[in-house]
Amino acid sequence: MTTLPDLLRAQSRFLLTGHENPDGDCVGGQVALFHLLRALGKTVHIVNPDPLSASFGFLAEHTPFSVASGQELPAIDVVVLLDCAQLSRVGRLGRQLGASSATVAVIDHHVGSEHGDGSVCYVDSTAAATGLLVRRLYRELGVELTRPAAEGVFVSLVSDTGWFRYSNADAEVFQTASELVALGVDSAHIYDTIYRRQHPSSPRILADTLLRHRLLLDDKLALVTMDKALIERASSADFDTDGVLEPLRSIDGVEVVALLKERYDGAVKCSLRARGDVDVQAIVAAFGGGGHKKAAGATMKMGLAAAERAIEQAVQQALLAQSDGR
Repeated sequence: MTTLPDLLRAQSRFLLTGHENPDGDCVGGQVALFHLLRALGKTVHIVNPDPLSASFGFLAEHTPFSVASGQELPAIDVVVLLDCAQLSRVGRLGRQLGASSATVAVIDHHVGSEHGDGSVCYVDSTAAATGLLVRRLYRELGVELTRPAAEGVFVSLVSDTGWFRYSNADAEVFQTASELVALGVDSAHIYDTIYRRQHPSSPRILADTLLRHRLLLDDKLALVTMDKALIERASSADFDTDGVLEPLRSIDGVEVVALLKERYDGAVKCSLRARGDVDVQAIVAAFGGGGHKKAAGATMKMGLAAAERAIEQAVQQALLAQSDGR
């Protein structure tokens, strides 16, 4: 069986991509892999279904990003999906890639990603971030990290560990972060760039969204919804809607936070976060989603009101099952 290191050595032309609205783990991993492949003498393109968020624009100072627009794809041998495992999550670009003859590889840390569309997978669901897996590839291939690559891995780590606050910030994360800082990564500058250059309307969008929250199930579920009008405001300000989750998760007694965002196609994007032992990945699996035990999401093929009822019921069942198991 071909391993990913073997594939990276053997092939010459690569396209790196990831899920729609790529987050810090996705784009940070892409940056690190781009420079790894360039060090191996490969031709590499990063093509994403959506533009780079302004918060991560500094990464483009040393790494070229492009956005899919239906144009003809460059000549490639391998497509690498980072931070996702299904071509369907790459939007219209995914259909183009699926119709090509390129080998599909997956680098991911979500549960079940080895069963996605990749014929070659590099998956570890215990890893804190996709970028951490790319760091491991550097070691396996005997390539030294450059400063741009180190910056990409660092962005990946801080994005998926909540700047080292979450329970997935394990010994490997801190050891890697220490190594990256020693290589010249300026953690304070990156923090300021990502979190302290927000649009002037961001505080009002955050406040208006938080005002919509409801505490349900004896205050164990904090649920907040964003309709299309609020989503439009957030999009125009490049507002990271995940910023709504942490204030709600900080409420004493809350076990699960649910953010439901209305999509223009009538579906609902659901993001769940757990504070205790509730497995939110198991909850979203019933809606075709995935993720991790404490952070997961799904696209629900229903309206906003129906999605609220479905999530409340699913979380209630999970809480009851947890209580019965004690």
